[in-house]
Amino acid sequence: MNIGIFGGSFDPVHKEHYALCAHAINALKLDKLIIVPANVPPHKKNAVLALGEHRLNMLKLAFKDLKKTEISDYELYSDGASYTYLTVEHFKQLYKDATLYFLIGTDMLADFPTWRNPERILAAANLFVTHRVGENIEFARAKFNLAFPLCADKVVVSPYVGENLSSTKIRNRAALSLSLGGLVDKNVENYIKQNALYSMGEVGEEVVKNLSISRLTHTAGVMTLAERYAKRLKIDVQKARVAAMLHDVAKYLSPSDYPNFKIDGDVPNSVVHQFLGEYVCREVLNIDDEEVLLAVKYHTTGRANMTLLEKIVFLADLLEEGRTYAEVDELRNAVDADFESGFRLVIKRYYALLNKEKDCVYYLTKECYNFYAN
Repeated sequence: MNIGIFGGSFDPVHKEHYALCAHAINALKLDKLIIVPANVPPHKKNAVLALGEHRLNMLKLAFKDLKKTEISDYELYSDGASYTYLTVEHFKQLYKDATLYFLIGTDMLADFPTWRNPERILAAANLFVTHRVGENIEFARAKFNLAFPLCADKVVVSPYVGENLSSTKIRNRAALSLSLGGLVDKNVENYIKQNALYSMGEVGEEVVKNLSISRLTHTAGVMTLAERYAKRLKIDVQKARVAAMLHDVAKYLSPSDYPNFKIDGDVPNSVVHQFLGEYVCREVLNIDDEEVLLAVKYHTTGRANMTLLEKIVFLADLLEEGRTYAEVDELRNAVDADFESGFRLVIKRYYALLNKEKDCVYYLTKECYNFYAN
């Protein structure tokens, strides 16, 4: 028998998971593909996952019509973190004479040498590797071969190229009551709504109430990119998510509706919402995290000597996937290559653009430029 194993958080399962599984079944001529939702993935120990029961139920809904798939609760009811070597060895014991294939992405192949007991995984199974748009499979394979020079034949690289779709994006769209059409199975979308799986509570409801669909779509993009930067920089991901969600909460609000809100008379209209946003967060939504409040307060202008969270929200606002201005890809690549130097480049280009368009450049932005451009 040929048996595939596909593990992950599946929080939630989405259409790319389904497409990858359908491809693997055909490409490897699998007799069975076992899909294994993780209990606590070792690389996500500080993440807040939907309950295992919900993730299991969503997988059953998503794969109910794909033949040769089986949903396993093995990891969900195992003690401790979910280590791949234990899972693979478990199924090797069940199917002693089968050829096992463990499904992974390009990023996982590159990181594979850092996994717990990778040699035990290779002893029990082959790796079936797929990649997504923009990923470098040759770089990942070279890193693997350097660590395991005698195991090149254990890696099967698929020609399949998937869309760059993440569960993070889906969670953030769900948190803002945006449609998940085309991203997840319809039954999965209904399940998410019925169980309010990714709700951000009253704070999230306030954001949804205050913003248009297009602005909510932008906000979901800012949240997703802010989370990615926070993970990369090893700061509190949930804090980055909340700050990003709140950054435009006052975009369409009027200062006149808040008599106790005070602002200088020379503040440009395009900047007012960041100060009103900080006020609304503090006084209306009872947000008391000063880091979050500062990230909201300076997300448009920037300022000298910004905190890391302020930089993250500032960049995510300008570089989220919905932005389409001419230089955006260059700036995204610069930040991905080196966060701090990329941030400085964004500040320079942003300042130059404001001057070119003859916008009123607020003093905070000038101070930000002078602090970082030099």
